[in-house]
Amino acid sequence: MEKLLVLTVCVGNESKSIASITHKSIKAYAEKIGAEFKIIDECKSSSPHWEKFQIHDLLNKYDRILYLDSDLIVREDCPNLFSIVPYSKIGLFDEAKYAQRQFSIFETAKAYEIKVEKWNGKYFNTGVLVVSKCHKKIFKKPETEFSSFYEQGYFNLRIAFEEEHRDPKDPLVFELNYRYNRMTCLDVTGEDRHESYIIHYAGYHYFTSLEGIVSLIKKDLEKWKKDSPNFKYKRHILIEVNGGLGDQICAEPAIRFLKKMYAEDDITIKTHWPRLFDHLNIPTFHHNKFVYTYDTPYYKISTLPGPETVNWSVVSNLMCHTVDYCAMAMLHRIFPAKEKTIQLQVTNEDYKELESTLNGFDITNCVIIHAGRHWNSKTFPVEWWQELITKISKKIPVCLIGMNNEKTRGVCSLDLPSNSIDLVDRTSLGSLIAAVSKAPLLLSNDSAPVHIAGAFNNWIILIPSCKHPEHVLPYREGTVWYKAKALYKALTLDDVDQRPTAWFDGGTSGAECKRSWDAYLPSIDQVCLEVINTINNSK
Repeated sequence: MEKLLVLTVCVGNESKSIASITHKSIKAYAEKIGAEFKIIDECKSSSPHWEKFQIHDLLNKYDRILYLDSDLIVREDCPNLFSIVPYSKIGLFDEAKYAQRQFSIFETAKAYEIKVEKWNGKYFNTGVLVVSKCHKKIFKKPETEFSSFYEQGYFNLRIAFEEEHRDPKDPLVFELNYRYNRMTCLDVTGEDRHESYIIHYAGYHYFTSLEGIVSLIKKDLEKWKKDSPNFKYKRHILIEVNGGLGDQICAEPAIRFLKKMYAEDDITIKTHWPRLFDHLNIPTFHHNKFVYTYDTPYYKISTLPGPETVNWSVVSNLMCHTVDYCAMAMLHRIFPAKEKTIQLQVTNEDYKELESTLNGFDITNCVIIHAGRHWNSKTFPVEWWQELITKISKKIPVCLIGMNNEKTRGVCSLDLPSNSIDLVDRTSLGSLIAAVSKAPLLLSNDSAPVHIAGAFNNWIILIPSCKHPEHVLPYREGTVWYKAKALYKALTLDDVDQRPTAWFDGGTSGAECKRSWDAYLPSIDQVCLEVINTINNSK
């Protein structure tokens, strides 16, 4: 019968203060798995961490040893690690997946003059360690104790050296799941630490005092006691919705899909326009009003990673549909077309506010126009818009929409005839959505109202410029061309070097115009004809 040992080191008043709380759970675990429990309480080394190399001699007496740091607690239902880790393997958790540790290997290799040519990038935390008698030689203590994360640098150097001389198909280390060594560096996963079998408080001293750590451990043990035997916890997802209004609207399908994926979990949204996500029944806050909850390990998701990110280096938002870009950023996937349709809610209050603002104007018998201002590459000349509106309004009333503020960039200032109405800066976001929902046709450049219209059944005529129309028009009925048209001669995007070898010195805002607008914009007559025919044919 195998002789099993659960071993820990406890030296010094601080360690003893923590151990007075943690050792009870460690000892109970040792009894549960049929192992002896031993505490090393003397330090004959440069630091207590090096005392775990006593494993070398203890393996003369024991067949297998599970080493556990004293600053951890073990949940009552933790499986037997001796059953999980094969006898011939060393059981360890690779913390390099979550924290930068490359420098530790290199500085330790230099200190010990040990050359490792093919380090695999793994760096194991030694707070939870499963070993067998056959691993004894690895625990021979070096004559010089060079500290790099205490003894971890040297230990990982030994592991790296051993792995270098083994068949890659037969690694020395059996990698333990993080749930068997839940550390502070894992607080980015969104998973509550209590979900793990072993909570390891290494690193907490950077955030709190000894009294703080002791208090936290007591609370965690009490929580486990209260939650036994089910131990069910929610994952915490924080969605940071970024970009302009249109970008944030385009994040809605991915957020809606994510809600289905994490139906039982704790999801929170930060956005500049909380109104957009009312229908999702998810706690939603304005960016400036969100307050982080203490001790909540949020998994943070950005809906629109910028040019400084890896996401952008693979595919930029300019070169794909924003709904797809948000989905890739949030969920590492693209949805089937039917999942890409934007959903927005219009309330009775929105309609009442709109009716009051319209003051009798029939929005169901007009064309809504958004003459948006933004990048130079999609801000059309005021004169072009003015001539267009003047001609259209002779056949059908026009309703101008838009908001002039720092986030939306605003709209062109235009004159309207008496049969039309100007709602610029006269609507809330809710009544703006209501207006778009009731109008038979929207005419716009690449701007937020196009994406608002994606939630409804009206016609869209888009004048694209810095993005391809198929990357702007919203998905409805499984296609971007459902009740949608795009009118243009050329795209400003076409004048940009889009090859992957292109070098951009400094930041730019979208594609830039290299020719006059006459080279890009459709004729006024063509747009008027399309608008009038579309309105008449839809009646």
